[in-house]
Amino acid sequence: MINLHNITKTYPDKTLFKDLDMVIKKDSRIGLVGANGSGKTTLLRMIVGQESADAGQIQVDKKITIGYLPQEITSSSNETILHEVLNEIPEVGLLEIQIEKLSMQMAREPNNERLLDQLGQMQAEFERLNGWSHEAEAKKVLGGLGFSPEQMKFPLDQFSGGWRMRVALAQLLFKHPDILLLDEPTNHLDLASLIWLETFLKEWSGALVLISHDRTFLDKTVKQIFEIDHMTIQIYAGNYSSYVEEKKLRQDQQLAAYRNQQKMIADTEQFIERFRYKDSKASQVQSRVKKLEKLVRINPPEGEQSRISVRIPQPGRSARIIAEFRGAAKSYGPLEVFHQLNLRLERGQRIGLVGPNGAGKSTLLKMLAQVEPLSAGKLVWGEGVESAYFAQHQFESLPMEDTIYELISNENPKWQVTEVRTYLGSFLFSGDTVDKKIKILSGGEVSRLALAKMLSTPSDLILLDEPTNHLDMRSRDVVQEAIASFTGTMVCISHDRHFLNAVTNTIIEVEKGGIRIFPGNYEYYLWRKSQDQSERGEEPQKIQSESSVKSGNEDYHNRKKLANRLKKLPLLIQECEAALSRQDALLNDPDFATQYEKIQGAIDEKEVLEEKYLSLLVELESLEEELK
Repeated sequence: MINLHNITKTYPDKTLFKDLDMVIKKDSRIGLVGANGSGKTTLLRMIVGQESADAGQIQVDKKITIGYLPQEITSSSNETILHEVLNEIPEVGLLEIQIEKLSMQMAREPNNERLLDQLGQMQAEFERLNGWSHEAEAKKVLGGLGFSPEQMKFPLDQFSGGWRMRVALAQLLFKHPDILLLDEPTNHLDLASLIWLETFLKEWSGALVLISHDRTFLDKTVKQIFEIDHMTIQIYAGNYSSYVEEKKLRQDQQLAAYRNQQKMIADTEQFIERFRYKDSKASQVQSRVKKLEKLVRINPPEGEQSRISVRIPQPGRSARIIAEFRGAAKSYGPLEVFHQLNLRLERGQRIGLVGPNGAGKSTLLKMLAQVEPLSAGKLVWGEGVESAYFAQHQFESLPMEDTIYELISNENPKWQVTEVRTYLGSFLFSGDTVDKKIKILSGGEVSRLALAKMLSTPSDLILLDEPTNHLDMRSRDVVQEAIASFTGTMVCISHDRHFLNAVTNTIIEVEKGGIRIFPGNYEYYLWRKSQDQSERGEEPQKIQSESSVKSGNEDYHNRKKLANRLKKLPLLIQECEAALSRQDALLNDPDFATQYEKIQGAIDEKEVLEEKYLSLLVELESLEEELK
């Protein structure tokens, strides 16, 4: 459907592509990846004709339709967002008007066969365009992307840039083009909308080319990875996880081939040097000289993917209770966000806040950061607890005239030059880059720098609002490693599920003015939610199958059993905690260090105890809910 052949694109300071080839077929599902600045967005813009190639050909089948979502949208309109979406297929609206007019004529001339034939043709075309469910489909797409029925009636002008991006995405999905070209479609979506889009795209029958830095999203939506590397395209079969494995394998093979060739070159040069002045070996020497001249040199793998160890300063041991909301409430005028909120944050918790858009996740984080005052209740802090807050627009508070080096050096005046440079290097700022002024950095670079600044000064509690937004894959890996290595307490909001799974040990669901706590990472949260739904689905059938008297008696006995179990659970949890402490003491005992079998046994026992401990906590929470 689309064929790019021998494409070259050059700017005054950089060549993006040289003799690049790329084919998009009708069933292609492509994830387009590459370092920031490699030309991913430029490539999509060239396909839709917004930029031209300096050399080469771009052939697009004439009959196909292309839907393109850029990173930034500047559209404005007084139309409601529902009509903005419906207008993407204007012929349906026109047909509806014409059908209505013809129907009125037919009422006056019921025997007019010419009108009847015209009406039949129009109705057939209307049905082909799915006109009967036209509005319902538009509402379904808008609803999936997070718009309420009331919001669908609002003019586009009333929405912020992020929400306008959602409208633009809804327009594309509603129109069903043959090929979708999506440039970072998840940047402005919450988790619920992201998962809806993921499901939509999995069922999408057309071709797809997707730029995204969300690896979970890529894993679930694409079947090929096209990596822009060295001004051309490298193709990998499978999703993003498969690409990572395959690329590592290719790099290992390239490194092995490079080392073998380097050894051969060294051996050959040694032979030439040793026998250069011996007439008896002149022909062999000349043969080897020519061999080296003709040799196609293998380059070593790029240093870009080399492992960088991220080391951040760590806080000391804080109070056990970091902070606690007691009967907290938050309202904005008549809108009540939280009522009688009770929540305790304990040392070592790594909390991810999830929930639908507008449920109050950012509000809760801002209440903890004390940038939003409580409407009622208290926020009590543990003794000596220090906190730090990373907001989505944190860069606005950075000194724009400072250099990258000056920012971190001023934040940590006792650090030596090498310490500052080493720290910045771990956040991918190295060499002359550290002398750049903050004002000329890209959005992703500023976000990464703001995080580096916050983490350079140890805090007991860090509060993060979408810390990986606008970061490329490598930057996300660096930030993820830094947060994962942090030994203090953390609360974060993120729609990056890979990041949430890697850095959290507790998920708090925010919804309907309250919270629900899940003791595990995001995968555990999803599993627990699915279990709860299954249980709720089975319970009504069970109750309906019993007589009212029998049901009443059994309900009483069941509740009594559950109440007795609830009394025992805290003791069982205490016993489990004590057993875990004993295993930890064994593992930390120097005299135990050389006894491998015993160490392995202690590790195995600890894993069993941790599973049991988690199970008991979940059971305790479930029983407390059930017996309220």
